[in-house]
Amino acid sequence: MYSLHQEQENLRAELRAFVDSEIVPAAAQLDHTGGLPRELFKEVGRRGYLDAAFAFPDSRARYNTLEGTIIIEELSRGLASLGLIISPHYQCTELIAAAGTEALKKEMLPGAKRADILFAFALSEESGGSDALGVDTIAIDAGDHWILNGKKCWITNAGYADGYIVTAKSPSAERSRSVSLFYVGKDAPGLTIHSCGNMMGLRSAPMGDVIMKDCIIPKHCLIGSENLAYPLIKSLLNEGRLDMSAVAVGISQAALELAVDRANKPGKFSRRLSSNQAVSFSIADMYTKTLAARQSTYYLASKMANGAPNTIDAAAVKLFATESCREICKAACQIYGASGLQQEADTNRLLRDSEMLTIAEGTSEICKIVISNGVINSRPK
Repeated sequence: MYSLHQEQENLRAELRAFVDSEIVPAAAQLDHTGGLPRELFKEVGRRGYLDAAFAFPDSRARYNTLEGTIIIEELSRGLASLGLIISPHYQCTELIAAAGTEALKKEMLPGAKRADILFAFALSEESGGSDALGVDTIAIDAGDHWILNGKKCWITNAGYADGYIVTAKSPSAERSRSVSLFYVGKDAPGLTIHSCGNMMGLRSAPMGDVIMKDCIIPKHCLIGSENLAYPLIKSLLNEGRLDMSAVAVGISQAALELAVDRANKPGKFSRRLSSNQAVSFSIADMYTKTLAARQSTYYLASKMANGAPNTIDAAAVKLFATESCREICKAACQIYGASGLQQEADTNRLLRDSEMLTIAEGTSEICKIVISNGVINSRPK
């Protein structure tokens, strides 16, 4: 069992107070209106919660991997979309800090940690889907600048981000893993964004297509070395799955709390719903799954912080946490009955959000492929 030390417990208590006072009361309305809650994102930055290190541990960061995981979890307990918004922002900030040029670091990092700048991580393409290395986007070295052509799909924060980190291949790429990373500012010539419209859940984390047609970016916007970005991308894919696990734990905790509140409410003849064993056993199952998902997520965060191999475990934890989250949210709706399925009900929003998590950062099916391949191939032939 992972026990938090006192400073981490204090961080959780601080986050809970913030979430309960400023996020929970606004969550339903934010889900109804859609659109990225920029002011809420800025408040998260003002409080220092964006200064965390995950895939690339950095002693200069205010929060370590486990503490960053707690931040995503607790913010997602109030509004899951906020966790989804922050995940790619963390990834891009880390990429620039770890492998960006000095000019890019100086230009972007201070504003990113204050929430003056919002990032999006643009990997997925129509032909690749969950295969992050299925890249058709092309980058051409034009001397004093780069020219990018391609389309990225289902990108979180698209249309609201101030800058995008995209994957592309140079004509000199020789292997499927020969991929480069580039920073593309929102005002780059040749860049356009198409919104994906209203989604089923996570409606405050907008998604869109990022289209580059003869898109021109400065030479210093190459991140890392040309065609050698695979190790960076692999680390960030694992971080993304850790992040989605933390979002799932936050949603699960919110659903559990709602179910307990409903079960404890006196009904006819002052009898509580929790006096029915079917209801109390359901809550026991919800608690058990939430506890297991949280402990697994903290284990993964600790493993990532120590630099241990974690690809299989990242997929396994993401699979378990998100699938359990969906089951927990469904159980909460059952306890509320018809009222829990009303469009404006918190249980309805949580269930819709949980469904989206089984797709984000690698579908459940992709996670099973990663897990099974890793486990089977690790055995002696």
